[in-house]
Amino acid sequence: MMEEFASYMELMVKCIIVYFVIIFALRLMGKREVGELSVFDVVIYLVMSELLAISITDTHSSIFRSLVPIAVLALMQIAISWILLKSKRIRDLFDGKAVILIRDGCIDQQMMRKERYSIDDLMSQLHGKDLSSPDEVAFAILENNGTLSILPKKSCRVRYPHPLISDGVIDREVLRSIGKDREWLIQQLGKQGTTAEAVFLCLYQKDGLFVIRRQLH
Repeated sequence: MMEEFASYMELMVKCIIVYFVIIFALRLMGKREVGELSVFDVVIYLVMSELLAISITDTHSSIFRSLVPIAVLALMQIAISWILLKSKRIRDLFDGKAVILIRDGCIDQQMMRKERYSIDDLMSQLHGKDLSSPDEVAFAILENNGTLSILPKKSCRVRYPHPLISDGVIDREVLRSIGKDREWLIQQLGKQGTTAEAVFLCLYQKDGLFVIRRQLH
């Protein structure tokens, strides 16, 4: 009887430790909504939850043996997140890139097939935004987290939804998509008295470039 009671107490203590370990690890790795988790984040969380589940059910080993790999995973997630913040190329490799399914009312059927996105899914998303036809859509963007962002024509202010510059890095692919080149962009930025390296965000809007400059540390 006493041994059974002791085993239950041990299980309760493990559950309490796991509860605080999970909270601490998630706080350490940063705040993110579930819908904003990248594939890398999901893998980390799944592995951590599996390690903790094993440590709870394994009555022959100490729960603290699981804390070492969990700490390694948390530190690895922090390190890679920092790298992703500094490099857009690596960020696109880990997180994937958002793709445009509708542009100015025209559906990109080839891209939909590539992303395995059905017309039923697309129309359901449009109806959810109180839109009845793709012709009412300026851009429909399938984000890298799987959500579909829809910009109606009546309220869309941009000529292209993806940034020309992100944290000082020019996106040449976006420039090609809008039929412009790097020289054009540099010239336009010069008219605003800035350079690409000094820009945190640059969007191509209907009334010109929208620019937010980088803050100096």
